[in-house]
Amino acid sequence: MALCVLAPACTPMNPAEPAAASLKPPVSVRTPGAALGGERQLASPQADAARLLGADWLSGPRNDYNLSTDSGQHAMVFARSAANFKDSRIWFARRDGSGWGEAAEASFADPRYRDSDPWLTPDGRTLYFVSNRPLSGEAPSASLDVWRVGLEDGRFGVPERLDALASDGEELGPELHDGWLYFNSSRKGGPVKLAIYRARVNGGGFDAPQPLGAPFNDGTIQGDFTLSPDGGLAVFWSQRSGSPDADLFAACRTDDGWSAAVRLPPPINAAGMDFTPSLTADGKELRFASMRTSAHADDAAQVLNGQANIYVVPTALVTQALAGERSKGGCSPTVARESSAAVRPIGAGDRS
Repeated sequence: MALCVLAPACTPMNPAEPAAASLKPPVSVRTPGAALGGERQLASPQADAARLLGADWLSGPRNDYNLSTDSGQHAMVFARSAANFKDSRIWFARRDGSGWGEAAEASFADPRYRDSDPWLTPDGRTLYFVSNRPLSGEAPSASLDVWRVGLEDGRFGVPERLDALASDGEELGPELHDGWLYFNSSRKGGPVKLAIYRARVNGGGFDAPQPLGAPFNDGTIQGDFTLSPDGGLAVFWSQRSGSPDADLFAACRTDDGWSAAVRLPPPINAAGMDFTPSLTADGKELRFASMRTSAHADDAAQVLNGQANIYVVPTALVTQALAGERSKGGCSPTVARESSAAVRPIGAGDRS
């Protein structure tokens, strides 16, 4: 769903799907082979390659993307969908001393509606996501909106829509950082077709969203804005490099704003879509989804069949890619975590 705007068959402006006849029980994550010792673990990054995050248990033949964990890595969420991001659902898993448990669809899932783009707060108590579930009645909403739901002891509460963020367009990719909710939207009046916005937390609600300024909304479409724990590094995807596919870009904080956005090199970006970046709580790993391989495109049951899988690389590869900006004296070595100094909206006079 995060890249629905790039998939013609996805028809993001009319996301309603036929209602399913009945609620099906959760389906287990496909496991191509048993994890060593019966333990499911997330792969550690390699210095010079992008690794499948859970090659022997997490990766499957469908699209997997938007993986997010709490800071202690006790809970995990991710999105899973059919080709062209249809029939998207949110999946959930917990970890104990022996590894990750088997993932299953989130308990609030309803086959009549689409849920996607999950993001778990660092404390593991709140899940933000997008959905076309209605506020009332049974017919799907005409567009995707941002929702949130509480999580306690592995149990989800009742989802609520964030009305202050809703619009006539699609809302995608929500993440909460330092008192601001970032998301992408195709709402009317935006600076580009699909732009990155943010809204300040105000009590239990949010102020009116504002689009980010340069260097973030320079492409025709972009989204999935994420920040490092110290607030000094931003990663997002954009279609601005002349490629028909989405690529990952990064920018670093400067003394007066942000550096230029840099397209990340291989092994981060590759042929095919690269999207839904997230940085781990310690800031050392970048996880993202990629459609980089079609080695088994003729066999839809294979893991590497051209659909999205989740990969991991060391964040050091991102900072190396920004070396040119650092050499200009652009990137600050340390960044204070101050909400007031976060990304400024268009018109704030902070252009890099």
